[in-house]
Amino acid sequence: MVRKVRQVVHKVRPALPLVLPAVALVVVLLAMTSAWAAGAIGDHRAFGPAIFGGSGAPATPYATATATATGTAQPSPTPTTTATLPPGATATATPSPTASPTATATDTPTATPTDTPTATPTDTPTATPTDTPTATPTDTPTATPTDTPTATSTLTTATKTPKPTKTPKATATATNTPAPGEELLVFDWNRPVTTDDHGFPWDKPPMPGANGDWTQPINFAQGTLHLRVEIFDQPMPQDMKLQFCFWQNNNTLENCTHLVAVSGKKGTVVTWSEPIKDLYKKDGLPLIWSSPRTRNGVSIKNSKGQPVSDYTGMAWSGEDPDAWYPLNMRFTVVVVEKGAGFSGWEHYIP
Repeated sequence: MVRKVRQVVHKVRPALPLVLPAVALVVVLLAMTSAWAAGAIGDHRAFGPAIFGGSGAPATPYATATATATGTAQPSPTPTTTATLPPGATATATPSPTASPTATATDTPTATPTDTPTATPTDTPTATPTDTPTATPTDTPTATPTDTPTATSTLTTATKTPKPTKTPKATATATNTPAPGEELLVFDWNRPVTTDDHGFPWDKPPMPGANGDWTQPINFAQGTLHLRVEIFDQPMPQDMKLQFCFWQNNNTLENCTHLVAVSGKKGTVVTWSEPIKDLYKKDGLPLIWSSPRTRNGVSIKNSKGQPVSDYTGMAWSGEDPDAWYPLNMRFTVVVVEKGAGFSGWEHYIP
């Protein structure tokens, strides 16, 4: 047994100088690995929340992890020195590898967690909001409203427009009205119209002196009719339409003035005139002005232009004859020769 131990010692002895440094190197590597692990854990505590969605507040770094590396520097593998060696064998050849203290674990602080503040949030103010005032509202006054008063010049020109001073030409035409010429009183109804007049108060035959040849020696056939109506009373004032007519050849020829609106109110006076050539002509046929007329008279119609008469088929045109008649009025007609003016109603109405 002793021989086997000696053989083992003899075999191990040459390797002892290499084994001890290797063990020391392993110890150093373990120390560095433990220090790196401690730093990695510290880094995870510092940056882990920012990566996995946490609040991003840095954790307190565990710098005390460096103290654990100093205790591993004494791995004295001396238990094999007490072997029973022969009297001449000295087992003191195993110098204690003082190189083991080279594993100074002080190098572990390389992972200094002080680098974490690199993400300095001070860079965020780069978007300086001071650039927003670039749209300086001082440029808005470019549309200077001071130029608008140029329109005042147009007002001055507008003052030049009132040149309707030429209107006195109308007065000149008034002065050019024909002088009074030959006139004839054609019709002058001055009494109440009753239902016995059947809505057509007339002269049959026409008044003497006004029923001759109107073509010569004085041309009344191309003259002008002047008409006037005055209302004295009506049972119920009506909105009437009146016209004056000539009949000839047993009423086969009929020429009339156009309808004129007349109110049945007491005191109503309406005057108008119409050239004979403009008279309404039944069937488009004019009267034979060189021959006598059968009768002259007034046609009384309602506001719709329908005769308020009881002649065949008229039936008062649906009106109440008692509201219309008796109609007390004066209706006067004067004819003036061609090219002559009217002398005025004061010569006929007192």
